[in-house]
Amino acid sequence: MKAAVLYGPEDLRYETVETPECPDGGILLKTIACGICGSDLRTYGGGSSKAQYPSISGHEIAGEVEESKNEKFPKGMKLSIAPVIPCGKCWFCKNGIQNQCDDMRMIGTAEGIPGGFAEYVSFTKDMLENGCFNEIPEGVDPIETVIAETASSVLNAQINTNIVMEDLVVVIGAGTIGCLHSEIAKIRGTKEVIIAEMNPDKAELARKQGFDNVYTMSSSAPELKELVMEKTGGKGADTVICACPVGQAQADAVNLARKRGKVIFFCGISSKSAVIIDTNAIHYKEITVYGASAYSPEVNRQALNLVLSGQLDAKKFITNRYALKDLSKGYKEMRQGKMIKGVVVFE
Repeated sequence: MKAAVLYGPEDLRYETVETPECPDGGILLKTIACGICGSDLRTYGGGSSKAQYPSISGHEIAGEVEESKNEKFPKGMKLSIAPVIPCGKCWFCKNGIQNQCDDMRMIGTAEGIPGGFAEYVSFTKDMLENGCFNEIPEGVDPIETVIAETASSVLNAQINTNIVMEDLVVVIGAGTIGCLHSEIAKIRGTKEVIIAEMNPDKAELARKQGFDNVYTMSSSAPELKELVMEKTGGKGADTVICACPVGQAQADAVNLARKRGKVIFFCGISSKSAVIIDTNAIHYKEITVYGASAYSPEVNRQALNLVLSGQLDAKKFITNRYALKDLSKGYKEMRQGKMIKGVVVFE
């Protein structure tokens, strides 16, 4: 089979590799599509300390069961697959915090389990029982379901921080994460969402895709603070979501939040990008700062249902499609901010 194999940072090779066998109690999946995630780009660029080489990445998977040794997943069934496989045994899993599992395994993150940047992927019985494998109904384009994986992380963050009706939400960054936060916050009934994006081309792309709440400005721009204060009667934003891996954006998020407001740091940053955050503001304004990471299989099902029901329109997000052999081009264009969501589509 053909696969995009990562041999090291920036060393991605499109080549023929051995097709995996269908394991006992498991399935062999023929890949239909696999989304390109920012974490894939980070691993490709050498930013993952857990990466193993050579490896096959790709964790936002849609495919069709090619061979099955599991009656719950018959041949021909189309599946939406997300990467998280909680152990189900640790304290966190037993207490309903599966996204923080102590022994989490991940599909397609270059950490040992091959992913969807290949024509075929095999999954064991244990993976099927504990992971995120959901049937795609007839009449639904499987390609559109790849957005459900990222949407799961976003939905999990908003559930945990209790973003509610009447909130004014500011999102920093108009990439996949930022645009998803905007749409899901709207689905959850928030009063208004403002997206700030400093890259003019990226902001314009988002507006062309139907995100009419995007403002071309830096999170540090005085105009953004003025806009937020104008819309909130001088209070500040109820919730600020930093969907941009830049330290200054995180510091700005704290500055934009109201007293007793909420700030979500949705992405990590490199040490080179770190800046001092005004902890006095957090202290005296009683701001709550949240981290956000991954999701449980149940939240993944909820996010997929948003896509299947049409509440979350995948077409607004998928801007770029690539053949597997052109994955490197996809990474390049992601770096350049020329997409909201790119997807590798298999013939």
